[in-house]
Amino acid sequence: MAKRNHTGRTAFDFVRTIRQKTSGSVRSLGIGIRQLTSSLQLAAEPDTPRDDMLLHLGNLLDSVTTGIISLDGEGRIVVFNAVAEKLFGLPRVMVIGRNMGEIGKIMGFDDHARRALWERLTDAVWAAGAARDLEHDLLPRTGPRKVISYSVYPLGRRAWSIGNGVVIKLEDITRKREMEDQIFDARKRLLAVFDGITDGIQVVDDDFIITAVNKSMTSLLAREIKIGAHCYEACSFDVKICVNCPAEETFRTGQPVSATKKLLQTGGGTAKRERYVEITTFPLLDRFNRVVQVVEYIKDVTERVRLAERLEHSRRLAELGEMAARVAHEVRNPLNAITGAAHYLSTEYANDETLQKFTDLIKRQATRVNQVASDLLYVSKPLGIRLTAVNINAMLDQSLDALREQLRDQNIEVVRDLDPDIPSIQADELQIEQALHNILRNAVEAMAGGGTLRLSTIPAQGRSIVEIRIEDTGHGIPEHDRERIFQSFFTTKIKGTGLGLTIVQRVLKNHGGEIVIEQPATGGTRVLVQLPVQAMFGVPPIETFEGRLRSETSTSSAESFGVENATGNPITPQSTLNASKLPG
Repeated sequence: MAKRNHTGRTAFDFVRTIRQKTSGSVRSLGIGIRQLTSSLQLAAEPDTPRDDMLLHLGNLLDSVTTGIISLDGEGRIVVFNAVAEKLFGLPRVMVIGRNMGEIGKIMGFDDHARRALWERLTDAVWAAGAARDLEHDLLPRTGPRKVISYSVYPLGRRAWSIGNGVVIKLEDITRKREMEDQIFDARKRLLAVFDGITDGIQVVDDDFIITAVNKSMTSLLAREIKIGAHCYEACSFDVKICVNCPAEETFRTGQPVSATKKLLQTGGGTAKRERYVEITTFPLLDRFNRVVQVVEYIKDVTERVRLAERLEHSRRLAELGEMAARVAHEVRNPLNAITGAAHYLSTEYANDETLQKFTDLIKRQATRVNQVASDLLYVSKPLGIRLTAVNINAMLDQSLDALREQLRDQNIEVVRDLDPDIPSIQADELQIEQALHNILRNAVEAMAGGGTLRLSTIPAQGRSIVEIRIEDTGHGIPEHDRERIFQSFFTTKIKGTGLGLTIVQRVLKNHGGEIVIEQPATGGTRVLVQLPVQAMFGVPPIETFEGRLRSETSTSSAESFGVENATGNPITPQSTLNASKLPG
């Protein structure tokens, strides 16, 4: 009876350890253990045969899908279930009662891979309690690769003692690892697609905290977007949820929402620029169809918005131009009569000083109105081009002649550096003179208190391009006006029409030319005009026709325009504005 009770206690310790160490990992083993517990309770009764209990235990261990090897306190194998037999290719009758270390030396394994696994288990026995959830790649001579997970647990209540024996649990987790590898590969592919999308994507939870973000968001917003930050801090640089937030609407309704937002983006310097983004939000649902997260798809639509603005501006400008042309035409007829009458009165009453004063005023104002009417007609009508050989140096001199009196009155010094060998260009002489006159007039008017006007010409790009540089020492262009200087009817002058640079831009575009306006750090403004030597129409020869503003300083005046040589020593600007991207 004592021997029987001892066997019962040993079996009970073994079963209790199996239950504790493998519960939840193998469902079938857990069911078998519950059945074994009932058997042990019956085994304690005198009427239950011991052999029946041991048979029941053996059948239970053979029914599980986990390999079970149990050793007694001397290291001898007492349990070797069917899964272990199949795994090592060893029949249990050859291993039961033998020392596990000896079996590795005297038994013949059919391949090296199984012997290596047996040796790993033998070493792990001495670390019972610490050797848990280890893995071994089993590469048999024939058949597919397997991944075996194994753990070694001591029997009895003492967690780190092997005196009562140990139990080794082996499990084939090949399929599990294959599925994990497939999930990893799929996740890697999805992440590559996620980061490869050129539009910004981020995922936020119901606290508006970013849980995922792709790399395009960084370039879109020109700042690092960190997981764990609030989306409104990252996108709108605010400390509260955006007004009319589409993500908030999606959380509330569970429906996709789209909205266009304007972001004030800070670049590398202190300057800020507006960006327009289209934000489309999509809900992510849990199994109960509750919105737990929202995907925000963010697309930069700045160019689309500005194109729409330019189209609308062009439409209005076309209507205004048509009306202005009619008004200008009707104004010029009575204006000629007024000018003629004033001229007659000034001649007829030459000795009347009072009358001469008023007739001079009438003629000056009539000339001013006539100039406005001429500008309106110039802008509104199609420009026909009459090509001739034009000398740019001569055109600059002719344009200066019209401003010579103003240059003298304002005490402006003119410094010329004109290349005498500059090639002639094929162009419309009157249009080029008009464009140069407008640029020079802006430069002169920017130096009301005197200054220096520098003019230079130079051939470029193998003498296929003529560059004209005009530089003044005025106050430059204010930052808030820089994006509007090429816009029709925009002016800060009391007597200006806002059409001067519009006319310049149009003339250069007709000739396939380019204008660049720069803000030097020393003050003033520099204007660079590039014109092709050979006339080109319809296909701009210098990149694309653009009117651009380059800024090197944040202080300037709206009345001033100047120049710099882009091919000699180009000045790196802080910002560049393309006139082709401006309204009008």
